[in-house]
Amino acid sequence: MTTKPYIIPSPKSINFLATENARATVDATISVLSDKLVGSDKAFADMAKKLYDVEIGVGRGIVIKENASLVGGEYTLRVADSVIVEAGDIDGATYALSTLIQIMEVCKGGISVPVVEISDKPDCEYRTLMVDLARKWHPFNTLLNYVDLCYLYKIKFLHLHFTDSPSYTLPSDKFPKIPTPDRHYTKAEIAELNEYARVKNIEIIPEFDVPGHARPIVTAYPELFANIPTGAEDSEDFALFFADIKQNVICVGKEGIMDTLKTLAKEIIDMFPYSRYLHIGGDEANIGEWKNCRTCQEYMAKHGIDGPRPLYTHFIKLMTDVVLELGKTPIVWEGFPREGSEEISRDVIVTAWESYYHLAPELIEEGFKITNASWEPLYTVPAGHRVVESGRWYPDDIMDWNLYTWKNWNQKTAAYEKPIVIEPTEQVLGATFCAWENDYDGEIATVRENLAAMSEKVWNITSTVTKEEMKASLEKILPLAEKLT
Repeated sequence: MTTKPYIIPSPKSINFLATENARATVDATISVLSDKLVGSDKAFADMAKKLYDVEIGVGRGIVIKENASLVGGEYTLRVADSVIVEAGDIDGATYALSTLIQIMEVCKGGISVPVVEISDKPDCEYRTLMVDLARKWHPFNTLLNYVDLCYLYKIKFLHLHFTDSPSYTLPSDKFPKIPTPDRHYTKAEIAELNEYARVKNIEIIPEFDVPGHARPIVTAYPELFANIPTGAEDSEDFALFFADIKQNVICVGKEGIMDTLKTLAKEIIDMFPYSRYLHIGGDEANIGEWKNCRTCQEYMAKHGIDGPRPLYTHFIKLMTDVVLELGKTPIVWEGFPREGSEEISRDVIVTAWESYYHLAPELIEEGFKITNASWEPLYTVPAGHRVVESGRWYPDDIMDWNLYTWKNWNQKTAAYEKPIVIEPTEQVLGATFCAWENDYDGEIATVRENLAAMSEKVWNITSTVTKEEMKASLEKILPLAEKLT
């Protein structure tokens, strides 16, 4: 009986070209025959060295060819006297070589590979890992580790939550007081991260979180961002929220606030030249403060805005328009109210996560493109968390989930008693696995396991892989993930 090689995520088609379990030995060399696919060879060589301690030279052991008939991310991999990879774009070449990394062995004479033909392509491009850098500091090298893990599991995007109330982890020339001392990356490190991810064909999604989760910018520059309490005598009487970390919302009625935010957003965008997205956060804002803010009250009166909720939606409209003007696609967390959402551009992508503020079916009905970050089972938090004692779910839980389902442990949410399930639609672009509130050592073991399962369920929307098969694949691939992270 032929044993299929273990591959995460499982390929659409795999055929054996020889007797059962036959393997071919090919030279540990690689050539790229299309300028369009150059770079995939360098990423493969780096991974082969890290995982197998083998040096990949230049030659015809592995040959990368362009095939214009293949769609984005699609590839074929055929093993005979050499490994022949065909792809229509750099994504396809990257995924083919990620597959090769998983199935290869090093032997005398080169690389041993099963004698197979694989044809594969992703169902969804938006396959994402999100890491919270603002609540718990992550040393710089761990970000590079996460890039490598994304490569191994064919995860396209690494979403980095750089800013939140505990800290602001990006550098800033325009606003030098904002970065949190000893908890921010340097410009040189961000440049290195960009280049490292570009070589591995992983796209960074930077997140700059407003109007809530904004304590570092409010406290660093109150004259630009802080709410002015009703009854304050002059503009120097700012509401600095040191006592309660939840008091985290910027003043959105201040004159020139959008120009200030545009300057800050542009600085971040310029730091990530290869990224097509900017995530602006947009959830959990303590908008009740706007009822007590003199400037916000004046702004609402001037613009005919009836209270904090419509002001919230109005701000999301203005902020996402800023990002669009800067040439990027904005992403926001589910958080803004339905009221007035017709103002917001449908070029905006909404990450539906809690099923509390704005439900996935509502967002779909309103014409938004969305991604699935269902709290259950796509989150991990520290063990002993106030609401999820184990701090995590498991690969089996993710194998029971699908792209069109939202679940939640929280009794206040619409997905608590019964999961929210929507009809399949192209408006759901993909999914995100989220690592929140934890340091690297506390989250990495869970991420290694659960990200693999999520990759399977998003690469293959109608995956037929069983829990037992996923467990077997993980047993084979996890040692590779452990070497990388």
